[in-house]
Amino acid sequence: MPKRAGRKVDRVLDESLIDAQLQAMANKLRTARFARGLRLIDVAAMTGLSEVHLYRLEQGERAPSLRALLTLAAALDLSPGDLLGAEDGGGVPDRVAPHTGRAVWHGTEKTGSGEMIKGGVRVAYDLARRANPQLIEDADDTVGSPEALLGMAFAGCFSMALASDLDDAGYQPLRIETFAEVRTEAGAGGIALSEVDLRCEATVAGIADQRFLAMAENTKRNCLVSRALAAVPARLDARLVSTVED
Repeated sequence: MPKRAGRKVDRVLDESLIDAQLQAMANKLRTARFARGLRLIDVAAMTGLSEVHLYRLEQGERAPSLRALLTLAAALDLSPGDLLGAEDGGGVPDRVAPHTGRAVWHGTEKTGSGEMIKGGVRVAYDLARRANPQLIEDADDTVGSPEALLGMAFAGCFSMALASDLDDAGYQPLRIETFAEVRTEAGAGGIALSEVDLRCEATVAGIADQRFLAMAENTKRNCLVSRALAAVPARLDARLVSTVED
């Protein structure tokens, strides 16, 4: 009997598309829960799913079973289509009002200067201080650089996201301080971001070091700014300054 020629079968869906869908669903789960003022422990009680399982779903680390999807949709007063990205559900807003900022630049790159503006906050910048950040005094909050503001955004987003993750897991964050160093390097295509170093110091009630480190690393990978800067390597040095008993 002649052998049948093998046929190459293409995958129906690319893995990257699956990951993107899981992350979109994770974002919608968090948004829906926050909008309803629920904690993970509340959703766990409503659905019978464990807090650990719910946490992983909200981080995009696991795909829900059909039963879990239907149960979550019912608990959050949504249709399954809302969580799967359908536009007719209306339960989870796909868009929110945009955040805005503006900049004004005068002159050439080499001799000019500019300001980055948000409301009444104005941060001056120029090429000399952008290329040599050591010229900017820490105490001078009127002078900076786009890279410094990027570092502030990463540090701010990470700190807030970590506080949310800790709270969802049943811990009490008292203080989180994050320092960011944004590094650049010259290449064939010009100046590019090469690395971001985050140093986090936190005071959290009732958490062990290893648990805190694992949660901080997960937050670093998944906070909004980190995902936006996915092409830039980011390192995290996180430590508990002190812990307090509940």
